[in-house]
Amino acid sequence: MRISKVGALAGVAVLTFAACGTGGTASNAPSSSSAASGGVSPSAAASGDTSKGTVKIGIDLPLQGSELAAGQPIINGVRLAIKDAGGAAGGYAITQPQEAVFDDAVNGAHDPQQGAKNMTSIVSDQDIVAVIGPLNSSVAQTEIPVSNEGELLQCSPANTNPNLTKGDAAKQIRPAGKPNNYIRVVTTDDYQGPAAATYLYQKLGAKSVFIIDDTETFGKGIADAFEAQFKKEGGTVVDHVGVPKTTTDYASIMTAAASKNPAGIYFGGVTATGGARILKAAIAAGITVPYVAGDGINDGSGATQDSFLNIAGADAKNAFSTLAGIGDFPAKQNFNAAYKAEYGKDATGYASTGYACAQVVINAIQRAAAKASDQAGMRVAVRDAGTDSTASYDTILGKLQFDANGDTNQKIISIYAFDAAGAEGKGDWVFKEQIDFASAG
Repeated sequence: MRISKVGALAGVAVLTFAACGTGGTASNAPSSSSAASGGVSPSAAASGDTSKGTVKIGIDLPLQGSELAAGQPIINGVRLAIKDAGGAAGGYAITQPQEAVFDDAVNGAHDPQQGAKNMTSIVSDQDIVAVIGPLNSSVAQTEIPVSNEGELLQCSPANTNPNLTKGDAAKQIRPAGKPNNYIRVVTTDDYQGPAAATYLYQKLGAKSVFIIDDTETFGKGIADAFEAQFKKEGGTVVDHVGVPKTTTDYASIMTAAASKNPAGIYFGGVTATGGARILKAAIAAGITVPYVAGDGINDGSGATQDSFLNIAGADAKNAFSTLAGIGDFPAKQNFNAAYKAEYGKDATGYASTGYACAQVVINAIQRAAAKASDQAGMRVAVRDAGTDSTASYDTILGKLQFDANGDTNQKIISIYAFDAAGAEGKGDWVFKEQIDFASAG
């Protein structure tokens, strides 16, 4: 695999959704009315017509401790997309009320069982026609069976574990005989892990690596995918250890790692399950090699409370992260400007994918409204519209389409490095390059 810089996708900078024609495709037309370039303009949302009633979009994310730094930008992205849509589609008012935001974290970290409880509550509200989330793949494993039984469209802006949609593992998650209800706008860790391995080996020149994961669905899965590709590149894995997310002291682990003299460290997990603490323990043990991890640590600048960079501080000078999605997306400049104007801060992490998920959901509502006889039929109609593999969407991320399993046709992994001068000297992630697996062969 060769990593190369990919330019912005071709396409118009300002996109709006129009009602779907026959065949299920979402058409677009240039407009200047959408603040974030890619949002649904009021004209595309039936000119603000809300005569049919009100529907809600639910959200489930971890909103405590370090994970709030990853969750809040997604909520902001979703709400900005609804605003840009004029708060309406297909004759329905679209709302995202605070009571429809659910926190799946317990004691500061995501919790799969809490996620399942949340999804039960979400499904019980018949006015909720779609849910956006969760952030973590382990939570998605427990939520998908519930949302599937409830016939509720679920769009994740961040889940990357392949087993949610692929192979026998996915069949165990989804109840037999039920249509698919789950889609995600990011690609999977069987691409993200290998991209990081190739970058570390080829671009950063590390020929050996110490791997540590948090034993979670996402963390272990991406670390295993990384390891397989790193070995394929010709690299040496000096050790691969799994450490539960409840671990608080990594000193002895990183002291042992130092004795193996690795040329790089790879972490499979998120900030809340050890990300910055592992890096600081490595520095304390005398390991000053490149530290690479997945999107679980790309959760904001050094100015973002409890983010990876906020906790790591100057120790992040050799840190790199991947993001399971397009970094150089078509509407990036306009989206960032609109986001900052709305919230007074820069867009971080998966803010853009939260926005894109909302775009897909809003478009599904628009199309479903033409088929549902009344509001009671909207949930199933939205699910069917959102998972239609013949539909395509012009979003701020570019054109998206989902396969029968709910996976996006975009298979792009972005690479980020630490910039000490970013965020007014507090440090930030800066986009470096990306690899498009769909075109890499």
